[in-house]
Amino acid sequence: RARDRNRTNATASSSAAAAEGPSATPTRREGSQDEGGEAQQSATPTTTPSAGRKKGGTKRTKQAMPKSSNKKKTFRYKPGTVALREIRHFQKTTKLLIPAASFIRQVRSVTQIFAPPDVTRWTAEALMAIQEAAEDFLIGLFSDAML
Repeated sequence: RARDRNRTNATASSSAAAAEGPSATPTRREGSQDEGGEAQQSATPTTTPSAGRKKGGTKRTKQAMPKSSNKKKTFRYKPGTVALREIRHFQKTTKLLIPAASFIRQVRSVTQIFAPPDVTRWTAEALMAIQEAAEDFLIGLFSDAML
C-alpha cells in the first residue's frame, strides 16, 4: 500500500507541475547548451534493446519476482553422510533386517512349490536359521558388488 500511495503522490505532483506550465530551469532533453558552448545531444528514442532496459527493466523484474517471506532454508546433509551413518548404525545392531512375518510367508510359499505335499510344517528355529543365512548371503553379495 505504501508503494501505491507513493505512486499516486508522484503522479499528482507531476500533473500539478504540468498544469503550472513549463519550469524555469531548462532540462537536458530540450537540447540546452553547456557552459563551453557545446551542443547537447537531444534525447531521441532509439530502437536498440539496451536503451529501454536501463531505467525500468530492473524494477519490473523485482516486482514480478516474489520475495521470500522469511522462510528458513531446510537443512540438508551432504550426499553420502546419511548413508554412512546408516551403515554404522546397522553394523552395530544384531537384529534381522528383513521383517520376519513376510520372510516366513515367502518361505512357506516356496516350500509349497518345490517340496512334496507332506512337508508343510516348519519349526521356529529352522525359519530363524534360514533367515539369518539368507541375510548373511545378501550382505556378502552387496558388499562384493561394491568392490
